[in-house]
Amino acid sequence: MAARLTWAWRRWITPGSEDAWILRLQSVDCATWILTARPDRKRILLAVYDDKRETAVALRERFGGSVRSIRQSEWLPTKPVAPTRIGPQLEIIHEARHSRETRPPSLHIPHGLAFGSGEHATTFMLLQALTGPRDWRRTTVLDLGTGSGVLALAARLFGARKIVATDFDAEAVRTARQNEALNFATPLIRWGCADVRKLSSKVRHDLVLANLFSGILCEAAAQIAGAVSYASERPRLVSSSGF
Repeated sequence: MAARLTWAWRRWITPGSEDAWILRLQSVDCATWILTARPDRKRILLAVYDDKRETAVALRERFGGSVRSIRQSEWLPTKPVAPTRIGPQLEIIHEARHSRETRPPSLHIPHGLAFGSGEHATTFMLLQALTGPRDWRRTTVLDLGTGSGVLALAARLFGARKIVATDFDAEAVRTARQNEALNFATPLIRWGCADVRKLSSKVRHDLVLANLFSGILCEAAAQIAGAVSYASERPRLVSSSGF
């Protein structure tokens, strides 16, 4: 049986143009993308991955860049990946299933296409914020742009009583739901596919997490702030953006 291929469209872009490129991709109904910034490079790599070659070729014809095929084996790490330690309260493990008896408390988040395995600076900082003192048993959480679900899963690990997590990408939502099953025996988090810019929930939350691009944060600021419950003693809106 032939190995299944994923097709990648890639091009280098200048820092500061990320939001404009996202709008261009959205204009051609492209809902998912990956931006990679490296300390040794002045430009940022923009990439879109799809099962269909035609999708990548169409992006190249419209926006330039390059197209390449990727075999499944190329996604798999060739060396063991060290856990990501978020202080003494949390550890993110990327390898085989971990024991629930590990110390510090840990989550198993395999590397994949969904954003949020804990190493990225914005995700790391938000996880650090979650390790601070809080009465989790009385806390309701809304995680916007959940990606792999790592922030919502950390909130569940710490004891949050009610968690809602959404993402624009349906594949990310499926991955996040799988990651919950990987870490917990029973489901608790309410996962959903939604656009944060169209957020219109009458339900407010004690803690709102928004690990999103700066342009989206600015565009949806009113909707996000409206999801925070100010009746709570310590309501929190925790946001972070890489750009």
